[in-house]
Amino acid sequence: MYICNCNGITDKEVDTALNAGVERWDDVHAFYGCEPCCGQCQCEIVEAIVERDSKSTGKIPAAAIAMAG
Repeated sequence: MYICNCNGITDKEVDTALNAGVERWDDVHAFYGCEPCCGQCQCEIVEAIVERDSKSTGKIPAAAIAMAG
């Protein structure tokens, strides 16, 4: 499924970037050599970051909450 329609980034590609250590939603784009355009994908990417981080720590990181806000 496409997460970022502007740049053609899929959910599997988001997972790959996150598993490589990406920390911020716009860094997912940079991982693939592109930049965010319209921002519609921000929420889904931030949710993926929060899910990854909460699984590893059991807590939702404050930085992710701030990014979502």
